[in-house]
Amino acid sequence: MATVILLLAITMISLVCIVAGTGSDYVLYNGEVLMAGQNLTNGSHQLAMQANCDLVLYHSAHYDKPVWKSNSSISRGDGEGNNYQRNRSCYAVLKQNGELVVRRDVHYLLWTSAKKAKKGKYVLLLDPAGHIGIYGTRRWISNNHRETEQGQETTALSSERHNPALGSTWDYVLYSSSSHGRLTAGTKLKYGEYELGFNRHCNLAINNTVTGKTLWQTNTSADTCFLELDSNGELTVKHASQRVWSNNKRGDRGRYVAVLGFDGRFAVYGPLLWSNVKFDDISSNFAMPTDESSQ
Repeated sequence: MATVILLLAITMISLVCIVAGTGSDYVLYNGEVLMAGQNLTNGSHQLAMQANCDLVLYHSAHYDKPVWKSNSSISRGDGEGNNYQRNRSCYAVLKQNGELVVRRDVHYLLWTSAKKAKKGKYVLLLDPAGHIGIYGTRRWISNNHRETEQGQETTALSSERHNPALGSTWDYVLYSSSSHGRLTAGTKLKYGEYELGFNRHCNLAINNTVTGKTLWQTNTSADTCFLELDSNGELTVKHASQRVWSNNKRGDRGRYVAVLGFDGRFAVYGPLLWSNVKFDDISSNFAMPTDESSQ
């Protein structure tokens, strides 16, 4: 099923489509919504906004056995006419305070994650193990250079997502303190035409594969190196145990993610604000959960 993510208008009256594609989008930014019939997908895991107003998580294509749901469904027999068509107006939105809510017809609140924080930039992420997590606020973002196209100068920030070609697979997230929290030479994070990886001599860079432009780089040099996201949210480039570069942004110990965005910028979010599961410890991002929770 194609993933289509919509942007909630400031007026909270109309919804504007910002992406339509066939790639596996598994990150939702605050201000974006999932409408009924749309989903986030990571491998065989899918978070779907259903037409009955239930936000449902499925694993391994077992769509008859959801592993988690918001329990916000509305039955057809509530005496209000054509409920199927009316319920198509249900959607899930990630708010600027990090709260995830399911609404109907803009005004009617059906479910909330009940976790709020200060106003800022947040992401909802469906991870490789099929867990849902909300991370924020944004702690750091790369200061990309401007791109030039056909003689016109434009910023790397775009109002639309650029999904990869049909059938392609792509990873664009690092997870702190896990096997998915390290990027080594020869591996890359990719989203659309943007790639994050090491160029020659361990210079970490964001490149536009269409224009060939380098948008951001660490200007580092070493024989061997790797990029690591620590459990305090700090990004570092290391040569063995020696630090070569750091974003110099440290927070409280917790779970963080670093995301290569659809605008080509690389950003760190965290710590974890809410999840549909509970974990044994901070380092076990992809361990089996110990308990399910919708709170």
